[in-house]
Amino acid sequence: MKPLITLYIVLVMLSAPVLPATPMRFSLQPQQQQLQFSYQFDFNGQPQQLQFAVSNTTMAEHFRQFRSFQPALLQQYLWQDLRAHTAQYANVRLQRLPQYSGLRYNIRTRDAALQKQVAAELQQLTLERTAFYLQRDYYYQHSTLLGEHYIIPDHQRLMADSLADLLPLAQALHAKLANTPSRDSLAYISSWLQQIPYQDLSDRSKAAGYSFSPPLKMLQQHRGDCDSKAVLLAALLRMLLPDVRLAMIYLPQHAMLAVQLPAQAEDMTVTIEGRQYLLVDPTGPAQLPPGTISPQYQMYSRNNQFSYRLL
Repeated sequence: MKPLITLYIVLVMLSAPVLPATPMRFSLQPQQQQLQFSYQFDFNGQPQQLQFAVSNTTMAEHFRQFRSFQPALLQQYLWQDLRAHTAQYANVRLQRLPQYSGLRYNIRTRDAALQKQVAAELQQLTLERTAFYLQRDYYYQHSTLLGEHYIIPDHQRLMADSLADLLPLAQALHAKLANTPSRDSLAYISSWLQQIPYQDLSDRSKAAGYSFSPPLKMLQQHRGDCDSKAVLLAALLRMLLPDVRLAMIYLPQHAMLAVQLPAQAEDMTVTIEGRQYLLVDPTGPAQLPPGTISPQYQMYSRNNQFSYRLL
């Protein structure tokens, strides 16, 4: 029986999440014209410190109008646009129908040809104005492998438009990692992010953007969901490793980052448009190094059951 007991203990140890030896210590100190961020955390069993400051103006302006997506408000905007377009036709009336799932209406006119023309115009206008409102508010209509369509935060633009605001953090990390190999730098940054408290992700299909926080807001709140942490990691890698290709990976109720760095034999990877990417999950609290993801998500990556967006 001894070998069986030993094997059981080993399996339990291998399956248990690896947590940092000591919890992260975080402080946010207001100064004259800026906020000072200070972190004390462990990396590979060694104590680490990270400090940077962000101006009050930058903090106040950082995606200050970003809100969770509200379908009812979008439908209200679209209805106003459709009515304004229809007003150019004297003999056409637009009647809104009770809302079940989306914006529904009847086009009332005695001219059948005109009714068909207006219907086509309104359909095209709805597509164009929906794209406009989503783009304005940093949202994006994402399609899954199953053909489902969800409104989610526009992670690509949120990352790109965060770079200037995140420069103080990137500079602080560069000072620590200037002579560090790319994969080790990735491991350091993702480990730091994994130790920031995790905030659960709401159902994408019901409350898009409800728990997403733009990068500086996430750091100020000292908590973040998988999307928020992945976007922040992507932004930092874009500045520190500008030649490395990145992609957001979307799984059922989860998101992580794919990084085009050389993979080792045991690494979890995905192939996107003919290129191999290393999977990195900065969500936490488990300390998962690059190339390692939670077992519950491995089946999706192995079977190519994921969607993605290049960053």
